[in-house]
Amino acid sequence: MLIGTMLVRNEAGRWLRQVLEQMASVCDKIIVLDDHSTDDTPEICRDYGADVFYSDRSYWGTNELRQRKFLWELAASEAKTGDWILCLDADETMPNIYLLPPLLPIIKDIGCECAAFRLYDMWDEARYRDDDLWIGHKMHWPFCVMYNADKEYEWQETPLHCGRFPKNACERMVQTGIEILHWGWSREEDRKAKYERYLKADPEGKWGFMEQYLSILDKNPNLRRFDGV
Repeated sequence: MLIGTMLVRNEAGRWLRQVLEQMASVCDKIIVLDDHSTDDTPEICRDYGADVFYSDRSYWGTNELRQRKFLWELAASEAKTGDWILCLDADETMPNIYLLPPLLPIIKDIGCECAAFRLYDMWDEARYRDDDLWIGHKMHWPFCVMYNADKEYEWQETPLHCGRFPKNACERMVQTGIEILHWGWSREEDRKAKYERYLKADPEGKWGFMEQYLSILDKNPNLRRFDGV
């Protein structure tokens, strides 16, 4: 079984429907944790068959760890050993998501427990950022892991940038070549809001990279056209 998971807050009118449509095309179940949305986000998620769970209040930008743990526990409560858990954000599309299901049995057969993808930080509708501080597309990141009910999972205990999965969930990883387009940076107003939120939540760069925070509002970032899919 492939379980899709997502942490959301006020995503109506953005990329949520596209992400859910892609997720629904390959996942056997979708689990959504709503971080106290004030718009139609939960209803949209239910339209695509997702099971929606609610946070007692919003922890957005203050305690990502709490929400990531909660979302993982929700998925784990449905998963059996050997099932897969895919975690996407509501602004991440996978144009070639259809490649994932046939890969998972192969990854399992070779003794690995994680499917890793390349992440492109889209700065507008056609181009992604490419410089020394924005290198998600040059590496592979764990977005889909195989669950083991007998494993004692441990998290990186930081309130921000804690990772989507327990830190020991991806000990043997396969680089799939599958691409994720991250649209959360593609609008100027979103970049400004993230810049302000990161500096407020992490003013000393204790949990992230201050240099990257400060680069968010660069006037002339190096951009490349995305030609992958």
